[in-house]
Amino acid sequence: MMRQSLIFLVLLGGCGEQPMPAKAETPAVLHEDVVAYAMASCFAYQQNAYLKDQGERWAGAIMQRAHGPAEKWTPVADAVKAELARSGIAQGQGEGPQSPAISLPVMTCGQIANLAAVRRSIETASKALAQDYRTGASR
Repeated sequence: MMRQSLIFLVLLGGCGEQPMPAKAETPAVLHEDVVAYAMASCFAYQQNAYLKDQGERWAGAIMQRAHGPAEKWTPVADAVKAELARSGIAQGQGEGPQSPAISLPVMTCGQIANLAAVRRSIETASKALAQDYRTGASR
């Protein structure tokens, strides 16, 4: 009976609160957060009220759990805004050969982090935020 109790306690111990990411995981978590922030910022800059609202809420959720001061995150949103102004929203062919082009904001925002200027801002922000993520410094 004692042995079963010990086994149960050992197994239960693994079900508790999850530890903070290990230092080896920190760069991956940081990169995921900054890329997600770039995409969320893209949605927040959309004209469509629903997409704009969702982008603002997503960016807000990222910032609530993020590390480091907001000033280190701002260049990512600025690069996204500049890229959207430069290249606009992707267009796709509508139904049929004579159909007008259709805006594709979801595709645009899904790929925004891959564009050179935004990718550079993500790399710069990631370097600036690396110490904050390692130490767990809050905003």
